[in-house]
Amino acid sequence: MTTAFFGAIRTPGRSGFSGLRIVFLGVCIIAVGAGMIFRLVSLQVLDPERYVEHGESQRIRTASLAAERGSIVDRNGIELAVSTPRESIWADPRLVLTGGIGPAETARQIVAVAGGDAGQLTTRLSNESAKFAWMARQLDDDVAAAILDLELPGIYATEEQARITPSGSDVARGILGRTDIDGLGLSGLEAQYDSALTGEPGRIVVERGLASAGSQALTIPDGEYELVSPTAGDSLVLTLDRTVQFEVESLLQQTVRDSGAVSGTAIVSRTATGEILAMSTVARNGDGEVVVSGENKAVTWIVEPGSISKPLAIAALIEEDLIDSNTTVEVADEIEIYDIEFSDSVRTNQSVLSTADILKNSSNVGVALLIDRIGNEKFHEYLTNFGLGSATELDFPGESGGILHPEDEWSGVSKPFAAIGYGYAATPLQMLRSYNVFANGGVLVEPHLVAGIQDADGDLDIVSPRSGDRVISEETAAEVTALLAGVVSEGGTGALASVPGYQIAGKTGTARIAQPGGGYIDEFGQVHLLTSFAGYLPAGDPELSIIVMIEEPEGDASGGRVAAPLFGEISNFALQHFRIPPAAAVFDG
Repeated sequence: MTTAFFGAIRTPGRSGFSGLRIVFLGVCIIAVGAGMIFRLVSLQVLDPERYVEHGESQRIRTASLAAERGSIVDRNGIELAVSTPRESIWADPRLVLTGGIGPAETARQIVAVAGGDAGQLTTRLSNESAKFAWMARQLDDDVAAAILDLELPGIYATEEQARITPSGSDVARGILGRTDIDGLGLSGLEAQYDSALTGEPGRIVVERGLASAGSQALTIPDGEYELVSPTAGDSLVLTLDRTVQFEVESLLQQTVRDSGAVSGTAIVSRTATGEILAMSTVARNGDGEVVVSGENKAVTWIVEPGSISKPLAIAALIEEDLIDSNTTVEVADEIEIYDIEFSDSVRTNQSVLSTADILKNSSNVGVALLIDRIGNEKFHEYLTNFGLGSATELDFPGESGGILHPEDEWSGVSKPFAAIGYGYAATPLQMLRSYNVFANGGVLVEPHLVAGIQDADGDLDIVSPRSGDRVISEETAAEVTALLAGVVSEGGTGALASVPGYQIAGKTGTARIAQPGGGYIDEFGQVHLLTSFAGYLPAGDPELSIIVMIEEPEGDASGGRVAAPLFGEISNFALQHFRIPPAAAVFDG
């Protein structure tokens, strides 16, 4: 038996080969089983998290939910900028590529309804690795519905928030600024308060099954689900009055058209608080049309203001007891200071002028003679205290601080030049801030645009400017006001700014505009003028302060002929709108 067994091994037959086959198969089974066990251990013990995450990534979908951007409203709650739902069309290029009509035809049909660039859309739809591509964004409901009615494979709609201006695209355009299509503030208040307006986004998490060919994956009814609702952004409540803003823009446009000017800027504010009730810039576009500008030149544009700065010089002299309203000087047609000639555009028959006459006739010679009574350092200090050379606390994007060179850099003619409005530069808002010093009894009050920030629950956080600093005494402010009221009286350079029944305090300005190459004469030998008028009313109990500046009007232009009438029209409207009586002057805004 033993010999037979070993003999069978030495000389194997068919049955011997079957045994080897069984051994081989057993080894293979054991190897496969070991591999499966190792794989199972790897999945469940050695590195389970990676595989769990991979599985979840195939099933779990997380989508961001955009927060509604806060509104911007005027002082009366009228909406100036709001966000509203709009349908946007997007595509899954993978489904478009396998869905039948292909990228080119899909793009053609979408463009036929919504417009756009068919070639660009075709390129997006041809990306085999992409799961998402925008086709058309923030469409009107009927346009989005028309695209969905085409039933194009792989084309879907989602809701976005679009920024719109219910009061009109031009109203306060330079103040509000704009956002991009994703709701990011790019300019103006939209940029300045972007973080407050944006809010906090939410999210939605769902679990979906696998998608079959040509169809969209369905949500698993009992799968993972989470919803975190977005928090709407805060809203801005402005000090602006939409009605006044609209009227100022309209009157400003008409003046720029009629005068052939390049641009114009106007500001209306409440004197006691610095609240800006209207602020606008209009300019000619490339076609020569006068339109509301997207640039807020009231705070970005610096100019040598000219004669509207003369009351600041007079106030400094009165405060220092160097002159009063009746102080007289002998005034020639022109004088020379350090080889620089000072002359008057308005001639009088008088050779001796009082301080009142000098302002009423806007005498450059008279102001240059008077300012010689004060030192450079002291006069520079007054200009600084009036707010020149520093930006306002508005902190508006792009706001300029103006230019006021240090006193130790002044030359022999810097002081008389500064007294008549040259040698330094200021924004229109800076100049209005300085006039508010007179209107507020000698105290500088910072201007502001935002009255408060309102959260989603309706709670209003009021924004108040800091307490003002005293610049001049109440007595000096009253004396300057009386002088400025004389400017708007009969025979004064500002007579055309008058409003029947109201006493107005103000000053005209006609300044040469400095040229890029230096000097005030351009390459064609032409002089370019800036005409202006700044003032407040009613003079006895000021409620409103206003400044207008008109850039490069045509013809024989001056502040008294171009800017003063516009000031009067704006004043007349604002007085009626806020129901300000001639004497009592109780603000009702």
